[in-house]
Amino acid sequence: MTSLIARKHTETRRDTKLMRNIVLRLEYFGRDFQGWQIQAGGRTVQGVIKENLEKFIRHEIKLIGAGRTDTGVHALAQYANFQTSNSVATREIKRKLNQMLPDDIAVLDCWETAPDFDARRSAIGRAYIYLICERPSAINRHLSWVIGRRLDKGLLDQMAAIVMRGRNFGNFCKSKSLKENSDCLVMSAVWRRQGGFLKFEITANRFLHNMVRLLVGTMVAVLDGTITLRQFEKAVMAEIDNKAKYVAPACGLYLAAVKYERGIR
Repeated sequence: MTSLIARKHTETRRDTKLMRNIVLRLEYFGRDFQGWQIQAGGRTVQGVIKENLEKFIRHEIKLIGAGRTDTGVHALAQYANFQTSNSVATREIKRKLNQMLPDDIAVLDCWETAPDFDARRSAIGRAYIYLICERPSAINRHLSWVIGRRLDKGLLDQMAAIVMRGRNFGNFCKSKSLKENSDCLVMSAVWRRQGGFLKFEITANRFLHNMVRLLVGTMVAVLDGTITLRQFEKAVMAEIDNKAKYVAPACGLYLAAVKYERGIR
């Protein structure tokens, strides 16, 4: 009995040593997905990738994503990792996945990293882009919020500066997802205009559920005169408990980057 236990322990240690930690850098068009995270009865990015990976990895995997993008949200650089005992080369994983995956997901890169790397827990910051189309457009309606008129960028710049000063963003979180701690350190927030588009770029150590879409929707509400600049400032600075209700459409939001101290190239 003792030797049997010892043999099983040795086999477990051997299996652990053989496990490889693989990272994927992904791009996807979110329109036809119910977000990143697997859920019952819905087509999700995580679910589609996991299903296709397991077909040629030949064992069940746990696929960990850096961020749980919502229904309709796109990604320019989503990171995910999984562990496998399969010895298949990373270049072959990339090639095979891109052959098998639908056209709305692309594997941009694939490599092996340290065993303790976790795409979600190892992240120290994330960057999102929100895109507004200032001209009437049929083509861009799935890629941006088509407002179709020129907006006051000077006022938007003022509001971006206010966002930079904020710390508690509890007013800009979907109510049922509100955490006990709503603090976020915003490292940059800026509006840029280019080629008929306005682009809001924001980087923070963490984001609350719907935070970027609520910020953008509320900023546009200020431009429309629905609420005042001072009301926006009070909400961002948490001077009042007033949940934002103006949500920008998901089609304009992109997960643009994830920042790590190590493990990412």
